[in-house]
Order: sequence, then C-alpha cells, then structure tokens
Amino acid sequence: MKLYKLSYFIKRDFAIFLSYKMALITSTLGTVFPLLTYFFISKLVPSQGQKGLSEIGGDYFSFVLIGTAFTTYFMMAIQEFSATTRRDQMAGCLEALLSSQTDTKTIIFMSAIFKFIHNGTVLIFMFIVATLFLGFDLSNINIPSAFLTFILSIFVFISLGIFSAGGTILFKRGEPFSIVFGTMSSLLGGAIFPVAILPDYLQTISYLVPIKYSLDALRLSILRGYPIEMLSNQLITLLCIALVLFPLSLIFFEWAVEKGKRLGTLMQY
Repeated sequence: MKLYKLSYFIKRDFAIFLSYKMALITSTLGTVFPLLTYFFISKLVPSQGQKGLSEIGGDYFSFVLIGTAFTTYFMMAIQEFSATTRRDQMAGCLEALLSSQTDTKTIIFMSAIFKFIHNGTVLIFMFIVATLFLGFDLSNINIPSAFLTFILSIFVFISLGIFSAGGTILFKRGEPFSIVFGTMSSLLGGAIFPVAILPDYLQTISYLVPIKYSLDALRLSILRGYPIEMLSNQLITLLCIALVLFPLSLIFFEWAVEKGKRLGTLMQY
C-alpha cells in the first residue's frame, strides 16, 4: 500500500517538475558551468605539496568536484524536507496530509523522494561530464566503500533534514537547522578547500561537522581506492551520528506535528 502511495507522490512531483521546462534546462546547464569554472581554477593550483591535496592523490579539480557534487546533494537532503513542508503549508494542504491515515514519517519521506531521485541523476550527470570531457579519473574507485559512505551520509543528512522540517512547522520561517549546518558545511566541511589550510581552532571545530567525514571518506574511496577497513574511522563516526540523529529527528518531527495540531498552527506560514 505504501509503495502504491509512493508512486503517486513521485508522479505528482514529476508532473510538477516537467511543467517548468525552462527550469529543467537551466538546472542542467547549472551543473555544467560550475564544473568548467573549477576546472580552469584548478590550472592555477599545483597538485603537489598542497595541504589536503597530496593526501588524496588527486589534483584540485578532483578534490573540488567530489566536494561540491556531494555537498550539493547532501545539502539538498537537509533542505528538501523543510522546503516540501513549507510548500505544503503555503498550498494549504499540510494539515490534511498530516491528518490523514498515512503515518507522518511516511508522508515526509514520500514528499521528498522525487527530489532525491532527480538530484541523484544530476550527481551522476556531473561525474559523467567530468570524466568524458574534463579528465576526471574514476579508475581507482572502490565501489563498496564509496557506496557505504554515501548510504551512511544520506542517513545523517536526512536526519538533519527531518529536524529542519520540524523546525519549519514550529518556526515557519528562519528555522535554524539548515542554516547552521549549511553554513558550517560550506566553511568547515572541506567542500571547496582542504580543511588543513584552516587555522587550528577552526580545524578543531570541523570535527563536529558530519560532512567532513563524508567528504574525506568519499575522496579516499574514489580517488585512492581505499577499502572499507581503511575508512573505519570515518565510517564508524558517520554510523554513530546516524544512529543517534535519525531516531531523535523522527521523535522531534512527530512532536512538532502534534504541537502544531494542538495549537492549530499547521496552516500558518
């Protein structure tokens, strides 16, 4: 029954997506031009002797491609649940959805699933373009370790996204979760520049940012071919974060929904 409902959510969001044809074109082009920008910037950055680059055995373009591609996807995981909740609030259907017979956790996941599929397609497209035309080397990739890192990371950032959706129900605008983690991830996560070049105190703070462990493990598994056992520190850290955050995020979201129902504020935006 849930799969039947899921198909309707996907069909609905796919129909909405196709109705904005210009957005389809611009979103596709929007993935290519940043790649070209970073590709030419990489020509200015020597790959040897640079902190954070020599460890992964790749040049700056490889470093920043993995960083920006996966950071964009993970930030989507944080922001999409909140954006979907906000959209349903403004459309006037959030209360009806959350008051239906379908479990609230199921609804929040189904409402965001199409975005995960679409952005996953964009992620793959970015790597195809980079490999075919910009010299990105995938020959060393260790698929099991990269896949496991990706799955654990998704659980971490979905948890943060559910917190963000609960914050949207409570605060309407300006919920703090996506803002805080989005800002910290871009500065301290090592997406565009190595964390090693930061001052010591910021490097220390970066250990509190989940995406740092995700990007470190993804770069080592994709560029250096590290097997799972060589990434045990990063993977265990991500697993522990996911085991703590995921159930807490579901509890928080259900609490926020129940509070909204009790106060009659689910329709307010």
